[in-house]
Amino acid sequence: MKKSKFTLVIVLGLVLCLLCGTTTTFSWFNRPDVQKGDSLSWRGDYNVTNGENITAVTYVATKDDGSEYSTDPFNFSGLTTVSAHETKYFCTEVKNTGNAPQSISLFLNNSETNKLSVGVNSPLRTYKRFTSDSQTSYVSKTQCNVNKKNLYIATNVDDPTKYTMHTWKNVDTDPTDKELSGYIKDESVNYDNVDYNISYVTISMEHDHARLWHYNGNSKEWFGSDLEITDQNNTYVFKADTSTTMKQSGPSAGISSFYSNAEAVVGKTFDLSAKAQGTVTYTSSKTDVATVDGKGQVIAKKAGKTTVTVTSTGAYGDKITSKCELTVSDEPAKSSYIPIVTNMKIEGKADSDPVVTKVYWYIKNDTASSAAYSLGDVQISL
Repeated sequence: MKKSKFTLVIVLGLVLCLLCGTTTTFSWFNRPDVQKGDSLSWRGDYNVTNGENITAVTYVATKDDGSEYSTDPFNFSGLTTVSAHETKYFCTEVKNTGNAPQSISLFLNNSETNKLSVGVNSPLRTYKRFTSDSQTSYVSKTQCNVNKKNLYIATNVDDPTKYTMHTWKNVDTDPTDKELSGYIKDESVNYDNVDYNISYVTISMEHDHARLWHYNGNSKEWFGSDLEITDQNNTYVFKADTSTTMKQSGPSAGISSFYSNAEAVVGKTFDLSAKAQGTVTYTSSKTDVATVDGKGQVIAKKAGKTTVTVTSTGAYGDKITSKCELTVSDEPAKSSYIPIVTNMKIEGKADSDPVVTKVYWYIKNDTASSAAYSLGDVQISL
């Protein structure tokens, strides 16, 4: 008798495990963080690049499973009325028009104190109630794409301001013309027994080709040939006899990304390091509010505001800076950002067509009466 009872318990346990793995309440992926309400837990080892070429448009779904939706983008700026226990479904199309894969996150900016739930049906499933007045963050920061580097220009002409550097990425996509700013004071270099003065232009980090325009009266003409910028240690060299070449040099100043603003609680230590090249230094405008070391590690000291500045200095003294406005509080800052999906990888396009990934999600009114929510907007972030 005892043996049959034991067998029955084992069978019931196996049935329960099978139900847990197949019903829609549970995910078919292993997501241990979902029970904590942190949104989807995607693998965190993606190569997050620069966030470029990514756009997102949200539509109202006309079917609960999100298989059909309107063709007009949804306007999040107004109030959205949700009846008691009603669910509203949405589809956000995320498009990558670039060749590089990107990892992105989607957040719902909700500034109200009403209770609502956010769930995702696809590509993974999750559901969690969020209350904006109970969401707190001990450290929050907003990344910004600085995307600037200097390209050194070595010249033996009298007036470099008559020349404009034309740079671009790959096959002349996103071309930019930059005027040479003149010589860097007291800086010169010798290549192949010829002395050159050093100038520089500030260009986009991803630009890998360069050529000169020469202004001749009211017109301009190409000067020299197209040259490839292979890394951060390049100097574009041109002579008065119209010949051009590319030489190696020390690293120029350059900052790929930093943070535009951040919030922290007194006593927290956190990372505000930039992705940069050259010699990188950090300063805090008010060290009594927060200090920062040479690696961008910040210690929040007391409540107040300070500006954390990162400076990249190149081999010839050229500089690029970026600033982050930091607010330090005695209490945790309330967060109005509700995660929809996090760290989602979108492959780069293999041909002329962009890669489109669709996220099907919903909001639900968990209260017993109708409520109007100001949902703000769907934010896209690295």
